[in-house]
Amino acid sequence: MEHKLNTLKSDLHNVFVEGKANPIEMARVFIMFAIPLITVCLISARHIIY
Repeated sequence: MEHKLNTLKSDLHNVFVEGKANPIEMARVFIMFAIPLITVCLISARHIIY
């Protein structure tokens, strides 16, 4: 578990701070932000529609 957290921390640092990330790191960060954001959008859209 600690290794996964260190990997995630490293990915975030490479993508946002240094700006030199490989495609795998960018994909991990995208998924980490996209899934919760899509979930929130779907829940809020359902409340607006109904």
